[in-house]
Amino acid sequence: MSFAIGSTVGSYQIEEKLGQGGMATVYKGHHVRLDRHVAIKVLHAVFKDDDSFLRRFTREAQVVARLEHPNIVPVYDFAEHEGYPYLVMRFVQGETLKARLSQGILSTKEIIRVASNIASGLDYAHQQGVLHRDIKPSNILLTQGGGVYIADFGLARITQSGESTMSQDMIMGTPQYISPEQAKGNTELDGRTDVYSFGIMVYEMVTGQVPFASDTGYSVIHSQIFDPPPLPSSLNDKISPALETMLLKVLSKEPTERYATAGEFVAAFKAALEDAPSNIGPAGAAVLPDSTEKKTQAAATAVLSPAPQPTPPLPNLDDAPSSISHTAPPAPPKQSRPFLLIGVGVILGMIILAGLVFMVLRNRDVPRNSPQADNIPSDNPQAEDVPANPEAFELPLVVRPLEVVEPLYQENPESSALAAELAAAYLRDGRNEDARAVIQGLVQRTRLPLGIHALANRLLEQGQYELAIVVLEEGLARFRQDIEIQQDLMMAYLLSNTSARRVDEYLGLLREDDHHPTTIAIGEAYMLFDNGRTEEALPRLDTPEAMDDGRFAGHLLFVRGKLLRELDQSDEALATFEEALQHEPPPWLATRIEENIVELRS
Repeated sequence: MSFAIGSTVGSYQIEEKLGQGGMATVYKGHHVRLDRHVAIKVLHAVFKDDDSFLRRFTREAQVVARLEHPNIVPVYDFAEHEGYPYLVMRFVQGETLKARLSQGILSTKEIIRVASNIASGLDYAHQQGVLHRDIKPSNILLTQGGGVYIADFGLARITQSGESTMSQDMIMGTPQYISPEQAKGNTELDGRTDVYSFGIMVYEMVTGQVPFASDTGYSVIHSQIFDPPPLPSSLNDKISPALETMLLKVLSKEPTERYATAGEFVAAFKAALEDAPSNIGPAGAAVLPDSTEKKTQAAATAVLSPAPQPTPPLPNLDDAPSSISHTAPPAPPKQSRPFLLIGVGVILGMIILAGLVFMVLRNRDVPRNSPQADNIPSDNPQAEDVPANPEAFELPLVVRPLEVVEPLYQENPESSALAAELAAAYLRDGRNEDARAVIQGLVQRTRLPLGIHALANRLLEQGQYELAIVVLEEGLARFRQDIEIQQDLMMAYLLSNTSARRVDEYLGLLREDDHHPTTIAIGEAYMLFDNGRTEEALPRLDTPEAMDDGRFAGHLLFVRGKLLRELDQSDEALATFEEALQHEPPPWLATRIEENIVELRS
């Protein structure tokens, strides 16, 4: 096969081989003109000799490429090279759900979050008339930013579009997750075949194991067709009768007896978990932290050592967790009446920038020998994915002294890991301008404003307001017209008790460009409050146009609730916070709203 490292295939330069599975070999490629890394899936050589396959492949690939959903890995391109058909897909870095589950059990909240995202992607694809046919944990990709992606949508369909003996004789699907009708070889399938496989994944997440397992695929397939699954409660005594009933329903042998859609199944699943414990997994199983908490507990207790410490090799940072921090004296409060109850030091947590920035700067500085991509389809458990070793995404808890990092960076200025560590060292030593210059370089490599927004949300969620301001200010310089960045920056200013003068300057900048009225209303209200005119600030938030589209209604109501609390109007404040939650604010804001509700009810 002429997909040698360094060769050019279409518009892509092949950089490394990521893995090989039963249906495809996967390479990491680079589109030079777009400066974008991709996953290139080259289908099995058996299809090369199928005269009709390329025509059928084109037809099926066109259908799959039209899928545009935030929970589906998109197909960018498809073609053939020297007779080999290939797909070009987004290069997603993180770990598979399979790799995640191999480490322990997800919390109840995390299971619901992951399942809800999968259901959203499945129902969308089914509405477009596209089935997956191979739903399994190794085809679910999880990123450190909380992303949930279904990979290889339609790949089984594409590989079945040929007339080769292989494509006709193989059962497309994985025995442990395949539906009974698909295992029988039925050709008339609908979305309920994916719902069955999805149901097995949820069964596995709450019991810790799949319902059918054996040494041979044939035995597993036989059980999928004929045997009832073990009662979930026999594997996990935390499973209620309601939960058991719905799990058995989704695994019905007859499609008509299952849930009609993935969304219907998840709705029933959520209802059955209404009174479930926070950790639904079997007794004794290791419970993993949620995606928003992963690796942060260790960070809270990490301290900076004044002397050089031995550290593991610095990894690729594209999806690195924010797992490093150090202690520092908190900044003195600006005023005695705190506006938003913050207690975050200026420097505390600065060094988590490395992992967070490269959560969204995906395609740069990837070590060529690092097993990171989980975009690999297969029925072979040893080759189906190249799971990202969780250890590979760890950053050292101790950032090395500046005199150690600086020479290393000068020797290797292309290293994103060293650049991030250098920025953290500058901040620690009070060289804020030098640190900002490094951060600016990292942010400038983000090609979409969505990346800045996602990064800021993670920072705000962890209470790193000062660092969020740095990133957002640099992001706004790059994407000045982006409404989300504008609003995030305004909230970061408020959360950090930024001076009214600085907010006034920011409002002047906003008024020169397109902006959302909520951002202006919140800024003006904050300035009035900061000048001791809280009663005048409250009506400013009643501006009708600020609530017209509801885009940032949760933000506005949160600020209104804080002002009401400041005016000792507790009942009105409580009602306002409760209303704010109804607008589905981002997680970092929802957490703060809930804290206020608890305080007001106590």
